[in-house]
Amino acid sequence: MMNNIILKASAGTGKTYRLSLEFIANLVRGVNYKNIVVMTFTKKATAEIKERIFDFLYQIAFDKGNGAELEKNLKEIYKFDNLNKKELQNIYFEMIKNKEDIRISTIDRFTNQIFKNAIAPYFNIYNYEIFEKETDEFYSKVLIKIIENEEIFQKFKFIFDEKKEKKNIAVYIKIIEEILEMHPKFVLAGDLNKIEENTEKVSYNFLNSLDDIVETLEKASNKKESKSIYKKEYETFFLEYTKVLKNQEFNENQKLKEKLELVQQNKDLLIMIKEDEAYWKKAVVNDTKKIDMSAERESVEKSKEQLKERLSKYIYLTEVLPLDKKLKTIAQIIFNIAQKIKISSKRFTYNDILVYTYEFIFNKELKFVENDKVTEEFLELIGGKIDTIMIDEFQDTSILQWKILKLMMNTSENIICVGDEKQSIYNWRGGEKELFEKLETMIQGNVQTLDKSYRSYKQIIENVNKIFNGYDSNWNYTDSGYREDEEYQRGYFGYFIQDTKEDKEKIYTKIIDMIKDGQIKNLGKSAIICRKNIHLKEIATALNEAKIPYTLESKATILEYKPIVPMYQLIKFFAFDNFKYLLEFVRSDLIGGLNSHVKYLLENKNEITKYISGNSKINSFEEFINIQKDDEIKEKLLEYKKINTLERNGLIFEEIINKIKDLKVLSINLNDKYQKENFSRKLVEKFEITKFYSTNSDLKNIFIFFNILKKYSNLYEFITFAEEEKENLKQVSSKDINAINLLTIHASKGLEFDTVFYYKRETNKGRTDKDNFKSYLDFDEKFNIVKKFIVLFTDYNKKMFENELSEMRDNNSQKEMMEEINNDYVALTRAKKNLILLFDAEITKDKRYADSLVKRVIDVYEDENRYEIGEIVESEIPEETTDTSDVKVSNNLFETYFDDDKFVVKKSSNTLENEFKRKKGLAMHYYFEHISNNLENDKLIAKSALLSRYGNMLGKKIVEELIVRMEKFIEKNSDIYDEKYKVYTEFEIYDSEGKKRIIDRINIDEENKKIYIYDYKTGFEPETNEKYQEQINEYRDILSKKVSADYEIDVQLLEV
Repeated sequence: MMNNIILKASAGTGKTYRLSLEFIANLVRGVNYKNIVVMTFTKKATAEIKERIFDFLYQIAFDKGNGAELEKNLKEIYKFDNLNKKELQNIYFEMIKNKEDIRISTIDRFTNQIFKNAIAPYFNIYNYEIFEKETDEFYSKVLIKIIENEEIFQKFKFIFDEKKEKKNIAVYIKIIEEILEMHPKFVLAGDLNKIEENTEKVSYNFLNSLDDIVETLEKASNKKESKSIYKKEYETFFLEYTKVLKNQEFNENQKLKEKLELVQQNKDLLIMIKEDEAYWKKAVVNDTKKIDMSAERESVEKSKEQLKERLSKYIYLTEVLPLDKKLKTIAQIIFNIAQKIKISSKRFTYNDILVYTYEFIFNKELKFVENDKVTEEFLELIGGKIDTIMIDEFQDTSILQWKILKLMMNTSENIICVGDEKQSIYNWRGGEKELFEKLETMIQGNVQTLDKSYRSYKQIIENVNKIFNGYDSNWNYTDSGYREDEEYQRGYFGYFIQDTKEDKEKIYTKIIDMIKDGQIKNLGKSAIICRKNIHLKEIATALNEAKIPYTLESKATILEYKPIVPMYQLIKFFAFDNFKYLLEFVRSDLIGGLNSHVKYLLENKNEITKYISGNSKINSFEEFINIQKDDEIKEKLLEYKKINTLERNGLIFEEIINKIKDLKVLSINLNDKYQKENFSRKLVEKFEITKFYSTNSDLKNIFIFFNILKKYSNLYEFITFAEEEKENLKQVSSKDINAINLLTIHASKGLEFDTVFYYKRETNKGRTDKDNFKSYLDFDEKFNIVKKFIVLFTDYNKKMFENELSEMRDNNSQKEMMEEINNDYVALTRAKKNLILLFDAEITKDKRYADSLVKRVIDVYEDENRYEIGEIVESEIPEETTDTSDVKVSNNLFETYFDDDKFVVKKSSNTLENEFKRKKGLAMHYYFEHISNNLENDKLIAKSALLSRYGNMLGKKIVEELIVRMEKFIEKNSDIYDEKYKVYTEFEIYDSEGKKRIIDRINIDEENKKIYIYDYKTGFEPETNEKYQEQINEYRDILSKKVSADYEIDVQLLEV
């Protein structure tokens, strides 16, 4: 029987606490931890849930810390009688030993796992890069492919005609970007993308309505003897139309043609009129004491509404649908071009991976879906059976993600979905909060509500309740409760509103006043939250001038830090042999290359590549040029002398090329500590990085970057880690421990602060839609079937009056309005003790406030300027401590970091040949790591994993030869892989001094009380057999002290 729970958790109500208990409750019920899947939307949430589960399980199982209370809550919520502590202890140890089997990840990582294991190998891709967002360079490549192909260009040309921006190439790059961003909608629409001819007949009945308007108004004018009928902006059109209507020389076909032409030229004018406005002067149809004009007035009003409705339908059939057809045709072509470029360059965005994964799963030929569930074959790709699936932040799920998740939910016995539709703020990137709102009916779930805040004090909760309860009839809100303990009965709430027309400083200067007056002292636990980055920057400037320390919270990773960028580009050039990265490095601030240098490199790309990657005995670029046999090539290469000085930084171009060659050689051998240090040091030294970037923050970030680099034995593994974990690799700054935090709403989500200042400055000016397209995707009630999918230019959005798209348009507008309220809710609920709202409020022409939150607080509190209640409460400021991350970093640190004396080594015996052998040995060990005793399945997984990690590094042919060799070994030694054994691979143990050792394979025969320790010897290792035997005997000695004395331990070297 399925157990489906939907947890609706308002801000601060302890959803992570509850999710962690749900995980442990499943363990208590006997669900294997390996069969529990937890999906989150951020890496931060993943880490937090993992940590909380281990912490809670430890406390409960061993009666430590807060274990008694956690156990009490488990029993109350899940109606458990007693807990088997011994069993929970065993599970805890199992989970500690096998952390890789714990299936808690972001949904992006999950889809990437499917892509990596199944889809990428299908395209013969074993190493690839993942990006958050594509670059303009990529979109330019797509555009160039379109322009180069005459047939495709003709299909694209209508966009040029529509945009009338033939010289501004940026417009078309943006168009390509927007079309590619719509790819998930095209995938979801499926068969609706197949262009079907519209069978509905086009009607010109809107002309009848126009005729009626003209004739009725003429009668009214004659009746009242009016001199002028039409308003100035409509007069020209209607006078021209009247001429055509009355022209006796025209036959009916000529009249129709002339009328249609006039309407075509003026359709926007006719359709965009507001509901309460008219084309005519009101006096023409208004009653007088002597004349009743009600019949004419009613007739012309009715004709006006008919005209808008009929003309809108005409535009829909004659313009919108043909445009939709053209756009869908060119979009499919663009998707195909983009895919070819991506596969060729091995560069994908998370969005690409999601789309390709969806298409892969739903590919009917692969038969991964049966009866709306994924098959066992598919489950094997993602780690095996799923008994329980838990999804966090469900309100941020996109429809594409939902379609994938739903298949797995249908195979699972237990479903727990946690979310809060009030905190749905990712509609702009596909998040669909209606999924969570309707989830109860879609999965027949039991809804439980968490509505008691454990975060915020009384004044915060009560005032947040006041503001949001009844805010909007379409926005559901239930009051939150707060903690009963005395401490939480306090707090402060206030708002301050200032009219933007007043000649005063911005209202955010109040923050500076409150800090200087000592009202807010603990800056480290305070935050300023804004809707827009531009406002944060303004406030940062003001704080700087007031000498108030602040941290401007940014999503920028260390990989985006200015001094890191050129080094990272060069490293990527070495790893991927992608010439683009070399060009970016040369153009960087560090080198200061100009267009002339980039042009030279592009024109001599093949020779430059040969020099950098070629014979290490050639000592200089000049020598390389001199040995060229082709005089034409030599002459072209010698052109560098004209641009040899890079004037911006005083560098020599030839020397730069030589240094890159030297580093390329060093980058190949990073298999030991010395070589990693040597590569890093030479990179810093050769380009004098710490002289060029010498601020304290620069040096700290560079230091962190190299600390990460030196953990990896090859550059590809380093880049893979850096890209996967870049969200967690934040830039560091030399910040004061007591500095106020500046954040956007999206950056603040999931965080809390003692004091929150929320600053808003909304305006009606410039609220134009900058996007080129609008797309409308309409689903049935349960998001199973797509009812309609239309793509059109944004301008046509305004022309949808009462046609088939108007309801979809209105729904989209409604969603955007609700998301604005959600943004405000997220911002206000970050506060724990004190909440201060600050508004620079614009008043519109009709004497209303532009900002809906300003309107709301004035409605609730009935005060237009300010309101305050409670007293400011703060935590104590922590004493200044020695923070090693803020110690002044100098060049001396790097001299120490790269000190030769630390590594006294003889001449390295590691040649390229030895390094290649070592890699083959590592590859074989990696294969055996995946072999347990379910051989048929294990071999498939091991093969896929091996090709994925080592395919590009060693070459597919060599890897496949290694696989044949290892499969023969397994067949010859099948008794080792018998199913009777309990198996551990890559098993970690620690000696008496705490040093870690890793055993290749342990077989446990529980029936006969025997343990077998195996160590693979591949023939590629530098160690001798004696050394290996000594090592494996050491493993036996360590293990014998950790297991029961009645177990016999046997050791064996396995020569593969």
